[in-house]
This record gives sequence, C-alpha cells and structure tokens, in this order.
Amino acid sequence: MKRAVEIIAIVLVLLATVLHVRAAAQAHEPVSAKIVSAKSVYLDNETGFEAVGVAAVTELKKWRRYKVITRRDKADLVFVLSAEPYDYPDPANKRQDGNFEGDPIRIHHRPARAYLTIAEPSTGEELWTDSRQWGGLLTGFNSAGRRLIVNLRKKMEK
Repeated sequence: MKRAVEIIAIVLVLLATVLHVRAAAQAHEPVSAKIVSAKSVYLDNETGFEAVGVAAVTELKKWRRYKVITRRDKADLVFVLSAEPYDYPDPANKRQDGNFEGDPIRIHHRPARAYLTIAEPSTGEELWTDSRQWGGLLTGFNSAGRRLIVNLRKKMEK
C-alpha cells in the first residue's frame, strides 16, 4: 500500500513538471509579425454559443488595437473561436464571399475547452493559437472568448 502511494506521488510530480514546462514554453512563443502589424480582424465564432463571440468582440473593441470588421475577405486577420482545434480550410470549398463551405459546429453542451486561432484570411494559414478551459461558475460560462483575447493582449504587450 505504501509503495502504491509513493508511485502515485511520483507520477503526479512528473505530470506537474511536464505541464509546467509546456506552459512556460507556450508563454515564450513569439507572436507573428503579421499579427503585430495587422489593423483589422474578422471574428469567426464557431463555438455554437453567440454570447462567447459577443464577449470576445467586446474585449477586442475595448483593447482598441484592431478594428473589428464584418467581412472576412477585407480583414487583415481572422480570429477563429472554436470548441475544437483549428483545421486548415480546404481552398476548394471557398465560396465567393470569402467564407468556407461546411456545416457550422452544432454543440448542445458546453465543451471542455475553447480555442482561439489567428489565421491568414486568404490562405487559412494558422499564425497563432491558444486554448482555455471553457469557463464556469467562477469565471462566467461564456467568458472563454473574452479570456482568450485578454491572454493574447497580455502576450503582445510584454
């Protein structure tokens, strides 16, 4: 019994160390020059929850670094909020308005994580990504998008 407790303690320490190293490495990843020099963004809310996108847009406007516009094809960057990791869009599915074909994500429950991916609008190339716990009673159920924008802002203002 004592041996099992020791093994569990060792595993927990190793896991905590790996997570700490991973978080530290992510914190020091540089932000792309394209992100720094951009002036306008289009926010694509693919979470399935309108309030998450509204909170993210509100935070972007509060920051006042980027102009939030309503046409993807006119934006310097696309901020994709999603409940799943970003997947490059297939250029063959591109419609005339600059958006991509496909069903929107339909989510009937709150996902575990929210993702913010910054992409090049013309190619869909991923320039930067981050994810956060979805949110809850203490942080607000729809706070994930806002918190991801706050994290990006902190990273860029370092």
